[in-house]
Amino acid sequence: MTRATPCVYIFVIFAVLISAATVSAGEMSSKRDCAICHVMWLNDFRTDKQTLIEWQPGNVLMKDTQGVVSSEEICYSCHDGYVNDSRYVVWKYNQHKAFVKPSNNVTVPADLPLSSRSEIYCGTCHSAHGVGAAADGSRGGMTSFFREKNVDSSLCKRCHTNEADYLRSNGHPLKKAAFKLPEALFELGSVPGQEKNKIICQSCHRVHGAQGDKIAVVDNKSSKLCIACHTSQKDLIGTKHDLRLSLPDEKNSKQQQASESGPCGACHTPHNAVGKKLWARHPGPGDLASQMCLTCHGKETGYKTKRIGDYSHPVNVLSSAKTASPRKLPLFSAGLKRNPAGRVQCLTCHDVHRWAPNSTADISAKHFEGDASNSFLRISNSPLSPLCIECHTDKKQLMNSDHNLDVTAPDEKNLQGFTTGVSGPCGACHIPHNAAGKRLWAKRLAGEKDFVTQLCSGCHNKSGAAKAKLIGDNYHPVDIAFKTADLTSDKQKDITSLPLYDGDLNRSPDERIVCLTCHEPHSWAPEKYGPILNYTFKNIEGDTTTSFLRKANFPSSDLCKACHPGKALVDGTKHDLNVTAPQATNLLGQTVKESGPCGACHLVHNSFNKLQLWARPYGPISKEESVMDALCRSCHSRGSIAENKIPLIATHPEGKLISNAVGLNTEKKNYTPLFDKEGRKTNVGNIACPSCHNAHQWKPEERGSASGPADNSIDRFLRTASYDIVCKDCHGPDALFRYQYFHDPDKRVVK
Repeated sequence: MTRATPCVYIFVIFAVLISAATVSAGEMSSKRDCAICHVMWLNDFRTDKQTLIEWQPGNVLMKDTQGVVSSEEICYSCHDGYVNDSRYVVWKYNQHKAFVKPSNNVTVPADLPLSSRSEIYCGTCHSAHGVGAAADGSRGGMTSFFREKNVDSSLCKRCHTNEADYLRSNGHPLKKAAFKLPEALFELGSVPGQEKNKIICQSCHRVHGAQGDKIAVVDNKSSKLCIACHTSQKDLIGTKHDLRLSLPDEKNSKQQQASESGPCGACHTPHNAVGKKLWARHPGPGDLASQMCLTCHGKETGYKTKRIGDYSHPVNVLSSAKTASPRKLPLFSAGLKRNPAGRVQCLTCHDVHRWAPNSTADISAKHFEGDASNSFLRISNSPLSPLCIECHTDKKQLMNSDHNLDVTAPDEKNLQGFTTGVSGPCGACHIPHNAAGKRLWAKRLAGEKDFVTQLCSGCHNKSGAAKAKLIGDNYHPVDIAFKTADLTSDKQKDITSLPLYDGDLNRSPDERIVCLTCHEPHSWAPEKYGPILNYTFKNIEGDTTTSFLRKANFPSSDLCKACHPGKALVDGTKHDLNVTAPQATNLLGQTVKESGPCGACHLVHNSFNKLQLWARPYGPISKEESVMDALCRSCHSRGSIAENKIPLIATHPEGKLISNAVGLNTEKKNYTPLFDKEGRKTNVGNIACPSCHNAHQWKPEERGSASGPADNSIDRFLRTASYDIVCKDCHGPDALFRYQYFHDPDKRVVK
């Protein structure tokens, strides 16, 4: 049928009205109004001519009807778009699908009839006899002739039950008022609900006159409809997360390319999404919050996108913040809802809709390499790493220390080629993705030493950023198991207040000593976590109260005694040079205040001597004497700090082949160590000074005072006052007497 034919039919209708007007009011019949459509009801209209609309006796379109009235053309006779009112909108742009059989995704109830061919047609929703949308439910008034009231898109929900049950089908929320719906949405053609700010189907869809596909109120291929409400997400357009630019051939779960779905539709779909947040991509197994990002950024994907690598910041974990939850970064509970008591997810640090946190500029970033100031971060991480410190508040003291490479080594680059001016101070050693190893390590690993040692030696090497601070050839051993004998007890203790680590840098009380056992690289001075100050020092020379130590080692030896409790008994005795010789210096030129009491005799790093990491010049000894005697004579010799304490007799006769292998136990307090000429302990050898003297303890099982006991005391750093000593093997009952008066030629032998 041509378009002119319905127009002719309109003329016939007008003729009906004119003819009916000649009938007196008393003779008017309800047939007069009905005859506009039901023309065969009035005999006056009967003709033996062929009708403009072909006469078909029986069911034409509408079930249980006959003749012309049930034809499609009868609707077109009025709703042809000629009159510029609501009828004009019906045929303009796109409309709800008609004359198609319902898909499996919809369920059409029996009271919304299909056509005689079981297809959706105008009469499925509309009827000239319908109740319409009048508030009182009446059949009169200006209505759209709906078959039932369409309050808040209730008629839509009758068939589209999956979309109506949005919680079950992962669809866009309905009848929610999360924020005020913008006027721009209604200007596009949206229909307000009974409560204007509540979302209904017709907020986004227009049954007639829709400008977009899927009867969207506007063409959404550039996500114009989405950003009408979600204005804060519009900054995604033009960035690398606009898949029209970065992955134009990639399809979402509806098999739509971004050019078809719009930039928002690449990741979100309003109906029947794969998961929560209207997710439109197929995630892998595991936590949805991280898998949402890994659908593109996972190592198993074939996309040419940024991967996170094998070593990446952990997700779905509790925040590291030591006090309250982070103030500027969101945490998430199950279902990806923001919750101050929730967990760290990818979206904690990243705002996936905005390329740069401090700019809303449209950055055409298809090939733009990001850094710590953009890269979809919620907070810029330069220049002072505020993003990291938001959670890792206990590390903020690094900023005003020598380990802030922005101050001490500004040209040093990490694994990504960034200086600290770009990456932030934390980025010098840690990067959140694609790290070189565990702990998000940001420098290349040489593989020459254990992993934990390499973390420090990455800078502290001859060509590194900390080449001025090396540990030398002789230093405290690392990567060794911790086990110390407490000399005040017969029982070994395996407990220290300092942290021990396994090979992956996990703390464990049963593991090993590493650099980080003694050093806290984020804090210059122990237990000082005040506010971040201006840079007050650059390459300042540290001492035993600073130097990134976990505990200060002055004035008492708190750091060393955490592992060596028996040796800490030297504090307050005459061998504590803070008491007896505070101005004396070790081989590095350090006073005891700078080195600590232990550092006066032992150097943790850069020792000139491997033996006992000795920190003082060796004293004079003869070729027959043990090198262990030279350690004592570094002070107890002429011109040295203990020259007034030089014994008349200091050595035991050579060649006696003394043995302590049978009768004594190294774990007992009366153990008498023997040494060879190189200073190594041996079970058969000769007596040296440390065989009888414990240089760290004035009196067995008793700590001495700072002033020291009288010189005639029989203790004087002796190991034991017991008769059960190795001397008895040769000297019998005279052993204890000879032991206590060994250095006095007048008393050492009974006369």
